[in-house]
Amino acid sequence: MGPSLATLLCLRFCVVQALQSFHDLPPPVFEVDPQYPVPLGQPLKLHCMGPQDSSTYRIYKEAVEEPLSLNDSSWESKTPRFEYPETNAQHAGRLRCVYEFHSFWSKPSNPLEVQVSGFYEKPLLWAVPGPSVPQGHNFTIHCNSSVGLDSFVLYHGKLEYEFKTIRIHSIKKNEAVFFLHNKTEDMNGRYRCYGYMSSEPHRWSTPSDVLLLSGGLSSGWCIMIHLIHVVLALAIPCGSC
Repeated sequence: MGPSLATLLCLRFCVVQALQSFHDLPPPVFEVDPQYPVPLGQPLKLHCMGPQDSSTYRIYKEAVEEPLSLNDSSWESKTPRFEYPETNAQHAGRLRCVYEFHSFWSKPSNPLEVQVSGFYEKPLLWAVPGPSVPQGHNFTIHCNSSVGLDSFVLYHGKLEYEFKTIRIHSIKKNEAVFFLHNKTEDMNGRYRCYGYMSSEPHRWSTPSDVLLLSGGLSSGWCIMIHLIHVVLALAIPCGSC
């Protein structure tokens, strides 16, 4: 025989009383789709996942000069999914979300860093000694900004599927240098870099053109042509000043 209505009501009352006593709802799980930098104007999805009976979800933006209004309906939802058909500058930043459960608000989620790209011109990306590096050799990848950006991120792999970031080693005169040692086969593939200003770490540049790194030795002519392209690309912004 199942529980009576009175028993169910009593259990519900006990749960509410417990919530009133502790006010300690666990934080939601907060996720973004896509997980790579979102181009301006492209779709963005945010997921704030709390208990099934949660009634309201809110997203807050941290550390901005003009905090988001808590009455802004675009940042409050009755479902855990927030969908924006066109990403804009307001979506870039450090976000947290909370949910409402039986008139109580949860703890905030862990911060979610949402980078939006397309605010600056794309940086120039190249490899030294060239895009073809034999296994076991050392090489460097350079990312240069013609618009004075002072911070850079290098991605390896296809952004839409699987990728990893590579730690930067040095920055000098708006150029980042990434040192890679003992070349292995899994270092081949696609590389792209982004630049941004350290004062606005969530507003990124357009991604660089893809650098396709392969194995084997490059001929002297291939290396020379590659270096000529780099020199010309670096000289064009200066010549147009």
